[in-house]
Amino acid sequence: MPKYKLQKFVRSESPLGHLRIQPRDIALLQDLASFRFLNSAQIMALHPGGKRNLQRRLHRLYHLGYVERPEAQREIVLASNNLVYALGRKGAEVAFGEERAVRNWSRLNARIKSPNLAHALMVSQFRTILTLALKKRGGEITRWRQGHDLRGELTIRGKSPEIVPDGFFTIKQDDKQWHFFLEADRGSMDHHRFLGKMRAYWNWYCEKTYNAHLNFQSFRVLTITNTEGRRDNLCATTKSADARRTGSGLFLFVCEKDYSLKKPEAVLSPIWLSAKDESKHSLFE
Repeated sequence: MPKYKLQKFVRSESPLGHLRIQPRDIALLQDLASFRFLNSAQIMALHPGGKRNLQRRLHRLYHLGYVERPEAQREIVLASNNLVYALGRKGAEVAFGEERAVRNWSRLNARIKSPNLAHALMVSQFRTILTLALKKRGGEITRWRQGHDLRGELTIRGKSPEIVPDGFFTIKQDDKQWHFFLEADRGSMDHHRFLGKMRAYWNWYCEKTYNAHLNFQSFRVLTITNTEGRRDNLCATTKSADARRTGSGLFLFVCEKDYSLKKPEAVLSPIWLSAKDESKHSLFE
């Protein structure tokens, strides 16, 4: 690997001076605590302003230990050349405050492997774009859970959930609320196993397994994929997930190429393929 690329992952040995943490820094660190991983383009979209100033700030936060640049990103080909960031120990101290939470965060970061990082960034991209789109529409994500936090929330009376979604979130707009489970698929799961997950969601829906626990009346399952072909194939597979095996509007599918940071509002438009009728729907239909 070229020397200049290696230097991106080596902290400066010379002092960079004292850094006074500003409110904007705290907001950035809190986003990293919530998203876990964000690349520089996602950070800039969530924290608009001068590009150079933000890049300089990230540079200083990295070299002073507030943020990390996970080395796992060196092992994989990502969708862009944007550097990926996570909380460093100092940043975790600012974001969490509690020492136990800081230690837990450090252990999670130490375990990240390249395929997991690519998957996590796929979730972060969707969440970033959805956040931006809702802001334009006057809506907001009022609840987001993923990873270990979500597993814990789905554990009832000590019983672990049958499946652990990649995310669960609630959207509020115009005094209405919608609830969604999220699956991010990069093509590594075989169709038999994927169908098993969709059938588990169907059982949750029919048996109202988490209605009281998560405080909702109903939900939908969103699956984001990395190609159109994979989207279409998973949608066809999911036609067998409901009891009648005719397809259900509970399940929606989209290819991540259909939305972007440049046009985030597309994620709310009719780009979602339904397992029920194979036509395109918007997120709030």
